[in-house]
Amino acid sequence: MKKSLLAAALAVPMLLLSAVPGFAAAPKQAEVSLPAFPVFLNGTPVDNTHSIFPLLVYKDITYFPMTWDYARGLGLTTSWDSQGGLGIEKRVRSEVLTQSLKPDANAVSGETAVLPEFPIRVNGKTIDNAAEPYPLLLFRNITYFPMTWRFTHDEFGWNTSWDNVNGFRIDTPSQSDGTLPAAQSDDFNLNAGGQVAVSGDWMYYNPNNSYFESGYLYKIKLDGSGKQKLADDNARSINVVGDWVYYTAMDKGKNIHQGIFKVRTDGTERTKISDAPAGKITVEGDWIYYVDQVLTGRTENAVGYYKTLGIKKIKTDGTGETSLFQGTASNPSGSVVEDSIHVLEDWIYFVQPGDGKNPPAFYKIRKDGTQLTPLPDVNFNNFMVADGWIYYVDNNELFKMSLEGSSAISVKKFDKYVNSLIYHDGWIYYVKGSFGFMGSADIEKIRIDGSEQTKVVGGVRASSLYFAGGKLYFAGSWEGSNPLYEVTADGQPKLLKEE
Repeated sequence: MKKSLLAAALAVPMLLLSAVPGFAAAPKQAEVSLPAFPVFLNGTPVDNTHSIFPLLVYKDITYFPMTWDYARGLGLTTSWDSQGGLGIEKRVRSEVLTQSLKPDANAVSGETAVLPEFPIRVNGKTIDNAAEPYPLLLFRNITYFPMTWRFTHDEFGWNTSWDNVNGFRIDTPSQSDGTLPAAQSDDFNLNAGGQVAVSGDWMYYNPNNSYFESGYLYKIKLDGSGKQKLADDNARSINVVGDWVYYTAMDKGKNIHQGIFKVRTDGTERTKISDAPAGKITVEGDWIYYVDQVLTGRTENAVGYYKTLGIKKIKTDGTGETSLFQGTASNPSGSVVEDSIHVLEDWIYFVQPGDGKNPPAFYKIRKDGTQLTPLPDVNFNNFMVADGWIYYVDNNELFKMSLEGSSAISVKKFDKYVNSLIYHDGWIYYVKGSFGFMGSADIEKIRIDGSEQTKVVGGVRASSLYFAGGKLYFAGSWEGSNPLYEVTADGQPKLLKEE
């Protein structure tokens, strides 16, 4: 109720303003436009294309709408009364930005903003808005605030930056719960398959990740020095938590899961935690969350395949194994969604594959196994969670859906098959195209609003994408092996060789 009342207060109809004694009936008009550059708030990119309350530009200055969500994301409080007008105050901390989006794209052509005539106070100081070179504005009955140096630095103490490539960025004091935005806290490398993980100045990786050949666990500094082998395991789903590296391992030459392991970051104390034939794992605190699988179809002449059973968790010391969701052995085709699991705050997002009779189902469930919640039925090949939204590809079209399962928005329609989504610094990277025994595909990227589609590297057989130290890596695909490549500054793939 408080939120809706404040929103109503900040969206004061012009008829009401003109009726208040002393307020001018015909405020000055201002020509505004949409930003032609990306905008980030505390590391979260703003989807201004689909925002219900879009950011604006007036005289080359970016303006933020003073809605509840944007005010809290900026670390501000707002107040309103008919006599005192609008008050804006700095808070101690900001909150994670929540974006309200709509399916259709924004346009402001032909619309103008006006200067509000009600009193305005910023940090308790009365503002002579009519005399300001960059005044507060009213647009579509919402108050807009200018991100000038005077306000962002002098009044609020924020850090700002702008350039043609990275756009406009605002960093405010740390958020109230001490966490980073979803786009930063989610482990995208792990969701992509976990062949690469980063902790501090180190990258942990498996340079080959082969079904039938060699594969090892290495670490190397992000500057390329200090390379060290940690284990002879064909490591997958690599997690680094504190002084431990957690991972699953595949038996070399037999295509059989060996279980869940951990080893110290210095290569000592290698320990098997569980024999569970786990798919992807995610380690949080004292718990490991993983996809439970079963091997079937294995004969003397066939390697067999794994079917998904459900979701389990086990403590990092190997105790307390608990089933969170139990489905049916399914998906003999080996679809890429069979081991999808995204752990985000209190929830686990996952896909239960279809079994020939029933289609795949998309769910979220609490980490304690309660509140199993079905999400809308969508026919996607993979998904990721970023910026508080679920991104997925359905029939060569990229969509974003809220974490509650509503507000599905089309981001981009492609002319070819797209998969292997990963997020980095306001961009969604993906592999476009498909390849069989021969052939290749391209790695491309787009902004989160679907703009600036850009080819990153062409003609590669990329099966998954990773980031470490700001560099893009991809796992190749060739006869059961997934050798790791670094994409160099000039857009060329460089093989990371074993030593």
